[in-house]
Amino acid sequence: MLSVKGFYDLHLHSAPAPFVRLGDSAEVALWCAEAGMAGIVIKSHFESTVSKVHHARTAVKDAYPDFKVFSAIALNRGVGGVNPGAVELALQQGAKIVWLPTLDAVNHVAAFGAAGTYGFAGMTLTSKRAAKPQLYTVVDANGKLTAETKEVIELVIAYDAVLATGHISKSEILETVDYALAAGAKRVVITHPELAAPKLDLPTMVDLAKAGCFMEFCAVDLFPMFHCISLNGLIEAIEAVTPERTILSSDGGQPFHPKPHECLRVIAHGMLEKGVPMETIQKICIENHKYLLGL
Repeated sequence: MLSVKGFYDLHLHSAPAPFVRLGDSAEVALWCAEAGMAGIVIKSHFESTVSKVHHARTAVKDAYPDFKVFSAIALNRGVGGVNPGAVELALQQGAKIVWLPTLDAVNHVAAFGAAGTYGFAGMTLTSKRAAKPQLYTVVDANGKLTAETKEVIELVIAYDAVLATGHISKSEILETVDYALAAGAKRVVITHPELAAPKLDLPTMVDLAKAGCFMEFCAVDLFPMFHCISLNGLIEAIEAVTPERTILSSDGGQPFHPKPHECLRVIAHGMLEKGVPMETIQKICIENHKYLLGL
């Protein structure tokens, strides 16, 4: 059985959260550390995870002193959307990834029918507010990046962090990537390009990889609840964009999926059984993550 020893996961979810999660931040960190992984990034659609990560680190430091836990921020309603002030405060406290809008993105609504939902009760926000939630985009009426988005990108570069595209649309991604790479960004990740948001076609993925971006494929997207790519499709996509520009994350933490480290193990082991070399698996599960995290 393939081991996840040394693996990293740049995208997983934990409690507390408005959605039910499989475990809290300390529990998730301990599971991953016990499995032999080297590190994780804890994501939340709802807040900066700086505090979550502080407590997760405290929980694992004695038994697993070398295990790394990193924080992040996603630019939705909980932090005021595309908010450079919130971004800088998170980065100053060690956040490694800034996700552009996810479940409050205009494009998320186009893909899933509403903000704050994935189309089923277990992952749908409730609200007692009279007003509808604000939706966020990174472009203006002319399709050009907003000043706030440009400032966010410049902050990510200044703090040597990772810019991740979240759930924004293909056209928004192209505008973002053009600006970010021209400004000197070295760590740009296209978030689950296989998911309904953004649902990129393979030629676009290839073009973005050639430009210098990393494609982040997510293990849970091969499981029944989301199932937007097959194992063979994943292998074909990795071959097309090249392992040098690919990372595998879990995007796990939901109660209807295995634990995040097991999501990674199942998909990586499946790839190995299909003939993907171990060197490729190490590249997309360890080496590229270390580069993105600056390790």
